[in-house]
Amino acid sequence: MSASKMVLAARAVRYKLQAVAALDAFWPTVVRGGRLLVRGRLHQFAVKLVNETAAVRAVDAAPTRGGSPLFLAGHILRPGGYDCVVLAVLKRLIEAGVNVYRDRAAVMRFELISKEFRPAEGPRRPDQARLAAVPPHLLGRFHPDRRTAALTMWETDRLPTGSLAALNRCGLVIVPSRWGAECFRANGVVVPIEVVPLGHDAPLIDSKTNESEPAVYGSAGALDEGGLRKNLQRVIDLFRQAFPTELDVRLRVKITPSSPPVNAHDDPRIDVIDRSLTPTELLEWYRSLTAYVNGSFGEGFGLHLLEAMACGRPLVSTTFGGVSEFFDATVGYELGYRLIEARNAIYSGRWTDPDDGDLVAALRRIHRDRDEARRLGAVARIRAQRFTWTKTIQKLIDVLARHGFLPGC
Repeated sequence: MSASKMVLAARAVRYKLQAVAALDAFWPTVVRGGRLLVRGRLHQFAVKLVNETAAVRAVDAAPTRGGSPLFLAGHILRPGGYDCVVLAVLKRLIEAGVNVYRDRAAVMRFELISKEFRPAEGPRRPDQARLAAVPPHLLGRFHPDRRTAALTMWETDRLPTGSLAALNRCGLVIVPSRWGAECFRANGVVVPIEVVPLGHDAPLIDSKTNESEPAVYGSAGALDEGGLRKNLQRVIDLFRQAFPTELDVRLRVKITPSSPPVNAHDDPRIDVIDRSLTPTELLEWYRSLTAYVNGSFGEGFGLHLLEAMACGRPLVSTTFGGVSEFFDATVGYELGYRLIEARNAIYSGRWTDPDDGDLVAALRRIHRDRDEARRLGAVARIRAQRFTWTKTIQKLIDVLARHGFLPGC
């Protein structure tokens, strides 16, 4: 192997290790690699080690743009979650003329990013501005400083252990809801906090449901790690409780490919999609619904909910957490709840236990009165137009400029 190929392979291996570390999958990856070596499958082991060469070549071919750099820290490794937010911010900042660089600690799968939106590459000096779009419990991995603005959110009323110090090392914290700002301040964040709601890209299309068709309910989310709070199994079980024998109802559940399976009880009325959808397919999925059901314990913002509203679909949800930035009883069916302690490997503090009786009653009410659901959906669609990605980026740029992270202040 030539020296240049060895250098490329070494860089590919380093990039692979960064990726698995970002996904908290380092040791599972090591175990899988060890099994290949024990079985004598050296070629397959070598291929897996260097399969990131395409990403390294993409780094080498990074575009050059003018203007002061803004480094973006955040991973783009899969559709959904924070990765979706990082990708949306990256694309629209570049469209707005911002010279976005990839932070060296950020791992991005370039096949998920169109060439015109790939960030520039280069080392960051301590005086250069950085935007870190990551959950608070992972912020410390990027070693924040006063020239770092953190774009983040959380789902309970207590920030994760160790995140407060990292947040207070930043020069600015940006959250997507007023509820989030109050929560972060109450938890001891002393640096400036700004509210910049997230957005959607749903086109303004009048999409109506057919009265003669079954009432269709939908719910979505990843069910690994933090997504366990989504409660999709609970939604399935309550749907069956609401409609034990009715044939003119459907439930469509969307989970990510990496999610553990849900139990649909072999109910032919329940459709589970466990693959990634393109943006067009996802919009079609929302528009196939009569209403979107959120049984989650908590949401830092709730992009799925906002996107459903943008497609003219009312929500069934509590108003706890970031959802309160755009949802109330005028655009759907508000659920009662009680606050409970969150107890798992990721979350502590309090979040909601949505009222099962309220959720069942809402499902039955929608089934009984489709006209009301359509009226609420129409109002939801109008409300959602205040929360587009274009408006998000306009406000984000203004906030960054006012705090000295972009030129113009």
